[in-house]
Amino acid sequence: MRILIFLICYGLIVLTSTHMILYLNYHALGYTWMSVFTFILNTMDFKIFVGSWIGMLIVFFYPAPSQSPSSKPFR
Repeated sequence: MRILIFLICYGLIVLTSTHMILYLNYHALGYTWMSVFTFILNTMDFKIFVGSWIGMLIVFFYPAPSQSPSSKPFR
């Protein structure tokens, strides 16, 4: 389950960070850097990016069980 959460969070981080990099092209259209960064901070992509990072931190630093449930002997 942890690997699934890791892969989902990692995929969302990659996807949203590429979207935010593409938003930086608005500066070439004549917008100021302040308005571009304000726009990026208010998008749903940024919120998903932050949530995915929090998910990754939980997956990395939350202690895993020392023994998998399938390795316990039957009684």
